[in-house]
Formats: sequence, C-alpha cells, structure tokens
Amino acid sequence: MTPMNQEIAQKLRNRAAELATNGDNLYRVRAFRHAAMAVLSLTKDVTALVAADGSRALERVPGIGKSLAITITQFVETETRTVAA
Repeated sequence: MTPMNQEIAQKLRNRAAELATNGDNLYRVRAFRHAAMAVLSLTKDVTALVAADGSRALERVPGIGKSLAITITQFVETETRTVAA
C-alpha cells in the first residue's frame, strides 16, 4: 500500500468522523468509511488511477461511487499540489 493511498484513506476516515459527529446520515458516514477501506486495498497508487482516467477510474473500484470518486479525486489533486509546492 502506498503512502498516498494511506493519506487519502485517512482523509476519508476523518471526513466520516466529522459527518458522524455532526449527526449526518449513517449511510453517508458508512460510505466514507467503506471508501477508505477500498482505497487501502488498492494495489495501484490512487494518484496513478486518477492520472490515467480521472474519477472514472475510481468509480470502477468496488465501494466507490460517483460522488466519492469525485471527492477522492479532489483529495488527490490537493495532495499533489501540496507535495509539489
């Protein structure tokens, strides 16, 4: 598992915790947690997937739907910009 995948999974878990604290929909909280586990289980770096086919590549990962794929793509882009700066 790559460091970037670990960072993105941590961001997803943090977001899930934030949603749970705010009393958000349990299914949404669970979706973020499930997506974190899906990212951790990837054999490829999430950055490579996003670079190859954007959020559509993530939508093909079981447990990641369209909305979460977009969120993860945004996380990846933010992390990539932060590392480059």
